[in-house]
Amino acid sequence: MRSVISRTADRLLHTVALDRLPPVPPDVAEFHASIPVVDLLVGTPLFRPELLRRRRRGHVELPRLIEGGVDVVGFTIATRHPDLRGTLSTPHFWSLGVPWRALGSDMAIADAFIDRIEGWAVASGGRLRLVREVDDLPGAGRGSSGESGESGESGGSGGSVRAFIGVQGGHVLEGDLANVERLHARGVRMMALAHVMDNALVGSNTGRRAYGLTVFGREVVAELERVGIVVDLAHMSPAGIRDTLPLLKRPFVLSHTGFQRLSGATSRIPGRRFTPRNRNLGDREARLVGEAGGVVGLTLSTRLLGGDDLDAVARTVDAALELCGPTKVAIGSDFDGALRMVCDITGLPAVTARLLAGGLDRQTVAGVMGGNALRVLTGIWSGRSRGPC
Repeated sequence: MRSVISRTADRLLHTVALDRLPPVPPDVAEFHASIPVVDLLVGTPLFRPELLRRRRRGHVELPRLIEGGVDVVGFTIATRHPDLRGTLSTPHFWSLGVPWRALGSDMAIADAFIDRIEGWAVASGGRLRLVREVDDLPGAGRGSSGESGESGESGGSGGSVRAFIGVQGGHVLEGDLANVERLHARGVRMMALAHVMDNALVGSNTGRRAYGLTVFGREVVAELERVGIVVDLAHMSPAGIRDTLPLLKRPFVLSHTGFQRLSGATSRIPGRRFTPRNRNLGDREARLVGEAGGVVGLTLSTRLLGGDDLDAVARTVDAALELCGPTKVAIGSDFDGALRMVCDITGLPAVTARLLAGGLDRQTVAGVMGGNALRVLTGIWSGRSRGPC
């Protein structure tokens, strides 16, 4: 009975618009298998205690990661939602098996989910490998496009997937800067200071006040860069993004978003903050992130794309290329993130096919599907300062 809450949430929230995808031409399937494929952010640990067996619900498990040709995936942890009281997350996490004694501490919740992800890797028999340093990444020496046909260096078709751990929401730190280094020691390699609500570091784009970066937030940015955790600007208020960009000395990401120009609806419900307009990135902020050298990950959420098919994905990629540039665009699907998706993760080869069919050249598509993300992750974890991208 304990798992009823999490199973029900998983079944109801993690649906797809396209149960059947168009067939991928053999030459495109071969191309997809030859390039690095990276998804910067999926939320599977927050909704499913088991990863290794294929299931009928949800968007991601290890067999589907391999079928989708994924090389590197970011497993995200969030410790409170939809507010800092954890109104929904507390019973949900208990249903997932997080110990009751841990539910009063954000760091303890993070530890519980990290333990789970580490357990998946151990039980996988080498099919899931955790990324803790740059040498754990596939093909770390590739060029900016990421296009490669090197055997064994690309494609989940090789039978194994690399995974890194990320955290959303700086409230996980519990106000203690030393917890940044503790998270790094536990294997966390990416952190979004914001999540769906304002916190002591920065305002959220769906928060009530949506303020900029605080003094503590500035300290956290510097500490994240010092220890080698990727700074993720996802969920930040526009003011927070503008405040953070001048502080960054290393490569960075905005891991998952759509664009207001394509899906910018507001809510008819007074006071409702989580709307496509608030959640998505405006043109001004998108250009600023691209000009500063950041890589922007694109969601596959139908609500945030403003459409429920592969054409909507292609429109969003085209907008990102225009706003940010060809080396600054990546995939950050937000699969298993409590949103309806165009497809599950096995649909990534079909995304590659649609982008090529739309006229993008192979180098650009290789960058979007993983090369750009792999380059920035390699740069951060090798200790490089931010430079021309």
